[in-house]
Parts: sequence; structure tokens; C-alpha cells
Amino acid sequence: MRKELLPVTFIVIFFTSCEEYYKPSLDVGQSMLVVESSLSNDSLHNFVKLTATTNFYSPRQFETVYGAQIKLMEIGGPIVDGTESTAGYFTFSRTPIAGKKYKIRISYIADTFESDTVIMPPLPTIDTLYTLNAIEKSYKTDIYGVPSQVETPGRNICIDEQMTSTLQYNLFNWRAILQWVYNPPSKGGPAPPSWYGWLSTYSSGEFNLAGPKIFTTTNQIKAHPVLFIPYDSQSFLDSIKQSPMGWIVIIDQYGITKASNDFHEQLNKQFTAEGSLFDPILTQVTGNIHCLNNPDKIALGFFELNSYRQYRYFISFGTSEKSTVIQRRINRKMAIPDQGYYVGDFPPFWEYLY
Repeated sequence: MRKELLPVTFIVIFFTSCEEYYKPSLDVGQSMLVVESSLSNDSLHNFVKLTATTNFYSPRQFETVYGAQIKLMEIGGPIVDGTESTAGYFTFSRTPIAGKKYKIRISYIADTFESDTVIMPPLPTIDTLYTLNAIEKSYKTDIYGVPSQVETPGRNICIDEQMTSTLQYNLFNWRAILQWVYNPPSKGGPAPPSWYGWLSTYSSGEFNLAGPKIFTTTNQIKAHPVLFIPYDSQSFLDSIKQSPMGWIVIIDQYGITKASNDFHEQLNKQFTAEGSLFDPILTQVTGNIHCLNNPDKIALGFFELNSYRQYRYFISFGTSEKSTVIQRRINRKMAIPDQGYYVGDFPPFWEYLY
């Protein structure tokens, strides 16, 4: 070894031997009340769920809230006590009425929280529903972690809607149910009965919001995409022996206020944050629930008061943009399990191609 390298080698060995892993100490923050609510004209969509935040080192994502009380207060009208079915989960015996104003009051330990006053919007309406050919772009990584863009052909299910002075904002959730048929092979005797099955997928990710665009004067929502379905329906099934037989599409449409729209837009920015300096932080997503006895105490969440309507459609569009599109409104609203199959007979909710 050259003599001039000896001092450098000694320094490297010295600092390497002194290497320690730095573990920052994190303060244990005060637990905050988390309010998840959905109140509408439909009794099945009326609830308030309370949880509490945990500290960084907790193995749980949230704490269960015990002993809280909730009141739904109509301004100038009755006050309804929430019924606690399970710890922290409340329902109400009355449904809000469009055009009236409401707020909720929460009593928890020594604190009283109250929401802003919110007006119930009128019922939303889908004027027209149709499908448009589309390409969904996404990214997937290979075995080496290298991302590549994937283009999936399919159709966007879109809606048109007229906006009014009292209802300009909407939120959409959806459920798409793929029907399939399997014909077991015959083994020398009579043909076995066919299987008639179904499989559900749900909306996820960002909130699907629709409302007036900035700097626009139109009073219509045009060609708003609610969901995308690929042409390759077979990719959802376990076997190539299962044949896709069209989709039952369930769309939940909520008429929401501008404040609710702005709140969900902020949440969408949280979901799509990429770790940059200008990404919104949690405290910037401001809810509408405040502590009356201690203004410095923060409650996370938003008092949602939405008008609600559900639409159901049967849609089949083949395997390419050249295929014939079949679309019709479903007026039956039967309960449909997430997945399953019937042997030898159709499920009661089954929709035929023609």
C-alpha cells in the first residue's frame, strides 16, 4: 500500500466504526376527534361515525370512541338524538328535508363540537347517460421496478346534467356488476346445468366530483365521466371458460354544496400528493366542525348533508369500439350480493342481453 493512502484509510475506518443510525424522537400528539358523516333524504345513507386519531407509534390506525352523544338539529325545527348502534356509529330516525338547514352537535368527554349550518340541496338528476370510446392510461412496474405506461381501451360511462341556482355540484359513487355464464363440459351423459354468476367492482381512489368549471358561463354539466369499463371484461374473471354477459351499473348520485365540493377537492389533492414542497398538509384540509368550549381544539372531518338518488343501468358493449352497444335503464332495485353464482337458474336480479 502506498504511504500517502494510509491517513485516508485510517480516517475512513474511524468514521465507519462510529456510524450510528439516527432515530428521531417524535412527540406524541393529542388525540383528535374524527367525524365521518353522510346524511341524506335516504334513511339507508344516514349515519355519523366517530373515531379518534392515534399517535405515530400506535399499531392501530384509529381509536374507537365511547360515550359520545350526537344531535341532528334542524334550524327552527325538531332536534333528533342519534342512536348508537355500535361504538361511535350513530343513525337517525328522521331524514333531512331538501331546502331546510341543519347542523350536528357532538358531546364527547368534556368537549362540545358543533358543525356549521348546512342547507339540504334539492334532489340531483341525470338528464342523459351514454358511453364513449376511451383509452385509460396507467402505469405498472416490471420485476425490476421500472414503470411503464399501459393503455387500456374501453368505454367511459358519461352523464349530462342541467345545473340550477340551488344545485350546481355533484358527487358520484358507483358499483359495476359483471354477469357471467359458465357451461360445464358434458361427460357422456346429459349436459350439466349452466352456472350464472356475477362479480362486483367499486369506485375507489379520488372523489368523483362534477360542477361548474372556472371561468365558464354554461349551466350544464356535459360528458362528465362517472366510470370507465375496459372492453376486456374477461380480465375480471378467473377462467376463460366463463363468458361475460354484460354489466349492471349502479350509480349513486349526491347533490352537494359548494363547501362540500371544496372540501373533497382538497382531499383529492391529498390523495394525489407526490411529496413536493407545495403539497397540501393535513391541517390545510379544513372541515366545518368546531369545538365550542375550546376553539384551539381541532376536529377532523366534515358534516355532509347531501340529497341522494340512485340509478341502475344494464350496459353491454362487446370487445371493441366497433361492437354494438346495448344500454337500458333498470327500474328494479333489488339487493345484489358482491359475488356468487346460481346453478341451473338465473339469479332474480339477472339482466338479459335482449
